[in-house]
Amino acid sequence: MRPSWHLLKRALLILALIMVMVGGIHLTGPERAADLNIFGAWVRDVAAPVQHAVWRTSQAANSGAAFIFSLGRDTGRVRALEEKIAGLEGEIRRLRAVANENKRLKALLAYKTASTEPSIIAAVISRNPTNWFGTVVINRGKKDGVTRGAAVITPAGVVGRVLTVSGRTAEVLLITDPRSAVGSAVYETQVPGIVRGTLAGSERLKMEYVVKDEPVRQGFLVTTSSLSDLFPPGIPVGTVTKVEEQESGMFKIVYLKPAVDLNRLEEVLVLLGSDSG
Repeated sequence: MRPSWHLLKRALLILALIMVMVGGIHLTGPERAADLNIFGAWVRDVAAPVQHAVWRTSQAANSGAAFIFSLGRDTGRVRALEEKIAGLEGEIRRLRAVANENKRLKALLAYKTASTEPSIIAAVISRNPTNWFGTVVINRGKKDGVTRGAAVITPAGVVGRVLTVSGRTAEVLLITDPRSAVGSAVYETQVPGIVRGTLAGSERLKMEYVVKDEPVRQGFLVTTSSLSDLFPPGIPVGTVTKVEEQESGMFKIVYLKPAVDLNRLEEVLVLLGSDSG
């Protein structure tokens, strides 16, 4: 009985595999490392693609395992870097704040030096939360020579006047408070008037008793005048934003934007020579 073709193919395949294995064993011997015959070269060439595929697969598996085992370490490293970045950003903000403070203090010192009025620099330490544009508290008081009614300014312009005084602090009434009044004049035309605060909580001023026929336009500067018994003349008060003509009477109302950004007030200059008792 003749063997079937299927059995014959199987036998030939087994024989070929045995030959490859024997050849591979022969080739891997140390004494054959430098002597490669034709059969060995053929086996190496045939096996090369398979070896390369197996090597790539093992490398990928190793990389995947390394990635999985390094996740904890990488997460910790990323967290540490994020904390370091946050710390550096905080330091940058702090340095910017210090630089801005130095700039403001330099301007105050320059103004203090140029002024003939005796004065003292003070820092704003709190403000009235119920009336943001009404009053602030500064860290200078009676022991520093501050008196009730003393004028308070910055190099940009008028801030207000001292309302109450303690040993180490003083409460300053801002010019935006309705209780405030400053004798002023339009710089371009010297038209006089009285500048007052508007409604509580509003960062706006109004200039009253401005003669109706006098020219006043948006953008004009208003400064303190000789009519003020508290502030030296020529200190900026605000800039005209609106002129409201009255249908009757002799006067018109002029609205101003304060010269000083009272919402960001941090340091001030107290004029020690000015007071109202």
